[in-house]
Amino acid sequence: MFDQELRWKEHVQQAIKRATKVAIALSGLRHLRPEQMRQLYQACVTPIVDYASTVWHDPLRDKTHLRQLNTTQRASLIRILSAFKTVATTTLEVEAYILPTHLRLRHRAQRTVARLHTLPRDHPIWSALSRAQRRRDNMRSRYRFPLAETLKTMDPSRLATLETIDPRPLPPWRAEAFAEIEVKSDRETARERAETIRATSDLVVYSGASGREGHLGAAIVTFNENDEVTELQQVQVGPMDRWSVHVAELIGIFYAVNVVFKLFHQRLNTVNRVPVIATILCDSKSALQAIQNVKNKSGQRIVHAILQAATEVQGENIRLRLQWMPGHCENRGNDTADRLAKEAAQPGKTHPFRPLLSRENAFVRNKIYAQWEQEWKTSTKGAHLRKIDGGLPARYTRKLYGNLPRNRAYLLTQLRTGHSWLSTYAKKFGFRDDDLCECGAQETVAHVLMECLKLRELRVELKWKVGDTLSSVSSLLGGSNEDPPARRPSPILEAANPAISPEYPNVKDFSLAEDDSHDEDYFLVSITYDYSTITARARLF
Repeated sequence: MFDQELRWKEHVQQAIKRATKVAIALSGLRHLRPEQMRQLYQACVTPIVDYASTVWHDPLRDKTHLRQLNTTQRASLIRILSAFKTVATTTLEVEAYILPTHLRLRHRAQRTVARLHTLPRDHPIWSALSRAQRRRDNMRSRYRFPLAETLKTMDPSRLATLETIDPRPLPPWRAEAFAEIEVKSDRETARERAETIRATSDLVVYSGASGREGHLGAAIVTFNENDEVTELQQVQVGPMDRWSVHVAELIGIFYAVNVVFKLFHQRLNTVNRVPVIATILCDSKSALQAIQNVKNKSGQRIVHAILQAATEVQGENIRLRLQWMPGHCENRGNDTADRLAKEAAQPGKTHPFRPLLSRENAFVRNKIYAQWEQEWKTSTKGAHLRKIDGGLPARYTRKLYGNLPRNRAYLLTQLRTGHSWLSTYAKKFGFRDDDLCECGAQETVAHVLMECLKLRELRVELKWKVGDTLSSVSSLLGGSNEDPPARRPSPILEAANPAISPEYPNVKDFSLAEDDSHDEDYFLVSITYDYSTITARARLF
């Protein structure tokens, strides 16, 4: 939907209207856990908001649209966590581990720009990209559009070196590049099959890839009949932030095909044109599957180069096969290739291929999440949550809330955000005249969990269940401000706990009660056996 001024107001309003309608419908679903609500929100609501956002969203100046979109996300976050309406949006986003709207839209725009830079140079989009780049560099340009503004948030030098991914598929009538590509699902069967094929091949080449200290390497090695190395080649793939182990394995296979071609002309009689069987053994199942099923995705150019080289090799009367050899199966060839690949994992690049789109996407994602973390740490909101959990934003909050029933997630949200029905919060918003607990002290989260005398018996029972985790509010509420100690029961309770003490197999029941005849640190421990009950007085240290 367009408006006459091309300001996208009607489009954004329509998107908000549709997203709100879907969010209200989802809120009518009952008995859903927070993780299920989160999945529904990201699957049903965010696609409506994000649709065509790379066209209308300006990541640097779009404030009006973001205010409206934040309202939609905030309402959904409150329903996901069952939080109070007074909780700040930034706190809700961190607790639910959902990106803020402006960062989510920026992430989407940057991924789109990165994908556009992988299209072939004859694609029509390159004229728009060139125009956007000129406007990006022209600081005095009055007329800007979202593509140019997105380019300002990215590194053009990284974009210029990205690989090319051709959207056009390979012709289906092309000749098969390999005589056979065999990938067994069972490791033992694959190992035996690889040994059999190795024994029946005229040429056997091992390829492998490995990483070390942030860099990747690949290696190719061959042996003679006496298990002596006759040919080896090491390839420096590049840094891990631009290359992956999967692609390093593909690069190793590419050079292995070239080694087969080289050995064929060096050692065999090419005059008689005797057919030769050559086998490349690789320990990467995913690399072989990528060669089997060619797709238009990251690493396509390397796969195409492998297929072209293999086709040329087979044209020389060589029957070329690819075989999966499971790694770490005490095979000398595979182990040698891995060792040489690890040695080759050094700074530098000794191959002609260009960096991957998949690693650029990972770089963009990490940058977005680093910005989110920085915004959270410098935010004036969520001070209570930062004291409890200093490791946010983090994925573990999804597990923290994920399996909790709605009523328990509701309580955990109150305790972690500080917006609860405790007296301190009630007084702040005018629901009570004082902030005192029934015991007379100020009723804070720390007081309820650690200090309140009225809850002493429940606290002792909790300490028996969770051990020394009770030592701080942060560890009790799933925070990461400190490493929680090993979960072990109190020494006083260890002998009486039937679940942890095999010396008392006949214990049927165990309970704690307050001892009114002594000071507040003493409790009565009752242990019920088959035919008797023993009551002892104990002090909790």
